[in-house]
Amino acid sequence: MRIVVDTNVFISGIFKGDNFCKAIFNLKNLNKLTFVMNKEMQSELIYTFYNILLEAFKKKGETNKEFKVLPLAASLSKCLWQIEEIDHIINTNYCIEDKSDNKFIDCCIDGNVKYLITQDKHINNISDEIKKSHNIEVLSPFQFYTKYQMKQLEF
Repeated sequence: MRIVVDTNVFISGIFKGDNFCKAIFNLKNLNKLTFVMNKEMQSELIYTFYNILLEAFKKKGETNKEFKVLPLAASLSKCLWQIEEIDHIINTNYCIEDKSDNKFIDCCIDGNVKYLITQDKHINNISDEIKKSHNIEVLSPFQFYTKYQMKQLEF
């Protein structure tokens, strides 16, 4: 099954330990899922990851907490291993409040992907419109994993 995963799902799974995000990554590692991404999505993910690590290093000096970069980098690397990279062709304008969110919708359309996994309020606010226009289902990690386990998703 091919899915598009928003940056916030990666961050919640890797840095915040969200169990449903981690369960999605586990399904990917078991080759049950394929992450579909365009270059803009990959760039945003790496840039966001870098900024979080940078902030953590700054705080490390203040709090003297041990911060382990290698396991975090390994988690990101594992998530990005064997993704399906597609070209960013279409440019929609569904997310007016945060235009950078459109790249995830565009990726679904460009790659003919049925499921967009996100926790983003801007995308969630327009999920009915996206479903109606492009038959793309916008789901939270919890919703996706639950539907996956109950075999309620189309392949």
